[in-house]
Amino acid sequence: MRLKTFHAETLAGALELVRQTLGSHAIIVATHEDDASRGARVTAAIDPDEQNFDFFSDGASEETLEYLTSALEQHGVPNPLIDRLIEAATDGTDNSPTQVLAGALARVFTFAALPQRPGDAPIMLIGPPGVGKTVSCAKIAARAALAGDFDINLVAADPVRVTAIDQLRAYADRLDATFYEAPDAESLGSILTHIKRKEMVVIDTPGTNPYNMKDLAHLVELAEAGKPLTVLVLTAGRDAQEAADLAEAFRPVGPTILLTTGLDMAKRLGSVLSAADAAGISLTDVSMAPEIGAGLTPLDPALLARLLLPNEAKETVDVRDKGVRAS
Repeated sequence: MRLKTFHAETLAGALELVRQTLGSHAIIVATHEDDASRGARVTAAIDPDEQNFDFFSDGASEETLEYLTSALEQHGVPNPLIDRLIEAATDGTDNSPTQVLAGALARVFTFAALPQRPGDAPIMLIGPPGVGKTVSCAKIAARAALAGDFDINLVAADPVRVTAIDQLRAYADRLDATFYEAPDAESLGSILTHIKRKEMVVIDTPGTNPYNMKDLAHLVELAEAGKPLTVLVLTAGRDAQEAADLAEAFRPVGPTILLTTGLDMAKRLGSVLSAADAAGISLTDVSMAPEIGAGLTPLDPALLARLLLPNEAKETVDVRDKGVRAS
């Protein structure tokens, strides 16, 4: 049998799509229906010898798809995103659930590594209060210090929290990095003009309520002055829809990648997927522990699949050209 997933606003609509597309020979394998705003999904199968449908593929088995659907639901992944991931999973090969999910994640999301050396732009971390931006700045700087022989600059662009400024200054002292304070966009621009391009710059910003236009405008001004690589920082374990709303609210600042903290205290990771999807940004490193020495862990489809399926046996998953294989 070969599987195909159909989506519609209602279960009746999805079943009608199955009938129109596959005819009377189709076998309904699974259905999933939510409220009207989230729609319905029907997975159907048909013997490929009976009719030739180009969109079918010898992908994951029915059991694997149902297992992945249940796991993603447990993580609180929004149903429309589950649909897309399951659809992507049907395009892969029938490997283990972890491998199938890794392939689907590679097709639906993009992944980008945080720079470990000086680049064309400074790195600026943004996000709501309490997500660990300052500690993440220190972790990025510490990793850079180990990666090469170049100067590192830590900039506190936080005009509000004295404790955050003192904390970043202490990290700079421990890392032998140069420390700057930039209370506004003008001072940030001035600081950056005096830093050589071959030096690394990491900018900490105030914990921001993105629904407060004055606070958000401050971040926009910093971004315009610094022309940075803007990293949105969120904690894992949030409500998935709230995380998506937050990520969308920060879009005027121009984040391109999502750094996730607090994985040591979260069992459900739906917010990670929903935030990246809502903001249209790439997934990057994750923080597995709060200590500076624990560092940051680069996130790729294979690792994310293992985090989403922790009960699966450990395996090495290699993702190349959006395909997956065990090694």
